[in-house]
Amino acid sequence: MPYFTHAGHRLHYVALGEGRPVALVHGFTNAGLAWMHQMAALAFSGYQVIVPDLRGHGLSGPATNKTTVADLGGDLMALLDHLKIERVAVCGLSLGGMVAQQAALDHASRVDAIVVANSRATFSTPELYAAVEGWTELFLQPQGPLKRFQATWPNMLAEAFRGSGAGKATFENWCRLAARADGSSLINVARGMREFDVRGRLGEIRQPALVIAGGQDRLFPPAQAREVADGIAGACYELIPEAAHISSLDSADRFNGLLLDFLEQNGQ
Repeated sequence: MPYFTHAGHRLHYVALGEGRPVALVHGFTNAGLAWMHQMAALAFSGYQVIVPDLRGHGLSGPATNKTTVADLGGDLMALLDHLKIERVAVCGLSLGGMVAQQAALDHASRVDAIVVANSRATFSTPELYAAVEGWTELFLQPQGPLKRFQATWPNMLAEAFRGSGAGKATFENWCRLAARADGSSLINVARGMREFDVRGRLGEIRQPALVIAGGQDRLFPPAQAREVADGIAGACYELIPEAAHISSLDSADRFNGLLLDFLEQNGQ
């Protein structure tokens, strides 16, 4: 399996295909394989697909100290260096969407377009601070990450998908992922997320941007995605009415169509 080391952390990734590079960045507590439908669609459409497991997630090593969104963006740039890739389009969902925004700001010369899905411009609010403290308490319990995953599952994906065969298989696989997760590591990422706030900097993003929202997203409702789109000059906003929080999975066909159309229209 491919790994590289950055800032003392052993990080896992997948890279496949040839062509214009596109990085897919997953959400909090998830892993790169959540992008399975996009990996195939992009690779067979002539793109090189780069899919990291974020620090503290999936097959990557643990986050051993507080890890900010900026730190995760730095890990992504280090992966590009490792692969000898100069520029990339970044597509991120939820936490991954925050990484996409941060990368566009902090590493503008290396990011040629961003897709921000089911995300927001800040995680630094009193209600989210309280949520992170609740997660911390839960993550420290035996099988805490699994308990949190099972509790949040109904909000993650649309009901129709959850009830399907594919949805049930996804639930079982993600239970395995959560069961092996390190609660202390996730706490370090969650505490770093609390510092994320680019609301005052969205106007600095000059790259082409697509912002995707899910009409059934109860975790990051469409109004929060709309704030991101409104703050970036020229950004395109698309709502998938039937999608919940992980729109890339429960509405993969529609998501892929938006992603591929955007990349084609904004090729470098």
